[in-house]
Amino acid sequence: MKHLKLNRSLKYILPFRTDDLIRLGNKNDSGYVVSKKALFNTNLMISLGMSNNWTFENSFLELNSKNRVHIYDHSVGYISFFLTLLKSIKRFFYLKSNLDNIFRKIKVLIDYYKLINSNKINHFQIKISNKNYLNKKRLNEILKQVKNKKILLSIDIEGDEYIVLDDIFKFHRIIHLIVIEFHHINKKKMKFKKIIKKLKKFFDIIHIHGNNYTSFCKDNLPITLEITLRNKKIYRINKKELVKKFPIKQIDYPNNVNQDDLKFYY
Repeated sequence: MKHLKLNRSLKYILPFRTDDLIRLGNKNDSGYVVSKKALFNTNLMISLGMSNNWTFENSFLELNSKNRVHIYDHSVGYISFFLTLLKSIKRFFYLKSNLDNIFRKIKVLIDYYKLINSNKINHFQIKISNKNYLNKKRLNEILKQVKNKKILLSIDIEGDEYIVLDDIFKFHRIIHLIVIEFHHINKKKMKFKKIIKKLKKFFDIIHIHGNNYTSFCKDNLPITLEITLRNKKIYRINKKELVKKFPIKQIDYPNNVNQDDLKFYY
C-alpha cells in the first residue's frame, strides 16, 4: 500500500517529535505507543474499555510493583466470556469452529480469572457515560477519587470518547498521559476537530497511528485513529518539530495482522 497524502487542513493532528517513544502491550491490537519519561512517572492507569485483551494493562503493572490499574467496562466479564466459550463449543459440533478457537476462549476465561483476583487490577463493570444509564458513572466522578495519583488514561470505548472527554479538563494536572482510540472520524469530523483542539490546550500530541480494521476518510485521515497525548505543562517540548510520515517503523504495527498498516503523510 502506498502512502496517502493528508489534506492540508489536517496539520492540527500532527504530533511533535519526541525521543522517548516506546510501545507498551503487544505488537498488534491493544498495544499502544507512549512516552517513556511520562510512563515511568505514572502510578495509576485508568482504562476505559477492555474487550478480551489486557496486555497494555499488564505491561503497565510489570513496570513497577506499586502501579495499579482500574478498568471500567460494563460489556465484558465472567458471563460474557463463558457464553462466548459455549458458543464456540456449539459451533465446533456444527463444524464451524475448531479446537484452537475453543482453547483461545478457555485461555481468555482463565486469564480473566487471574486478572480479577489480582490485588493490582480492579475491573468495574460500569458504563462510563454522561448520559442517563442505570449502571453508569461519569469520568469526572472517577477522577475526583484519585486526586493524589499520577494518571495514564486509556480510552477505547467505541465512539463514546466524544462524550466523556470534556470531563478531563478540570483534572488535567494529574493526567500525565492519554491514549485514545477515536472511532467513526468520517462521520464525526467536526466533533473530532473540536475535541482535539481543546485537548491541545493542556496536552501535546506525541504520536498517532491509523487502525487498519477500518480505512480512510475522504481527506485521507484514518477513520479510526490512535492518539497519544502528554501533559504539556509537566513535559515541555523545547524544539517543536512535527512528525509528518506514518506509521513509524519498529514502533507501529498493524492492528489487523492480516492486512497492511495504514500509510499516510502530510
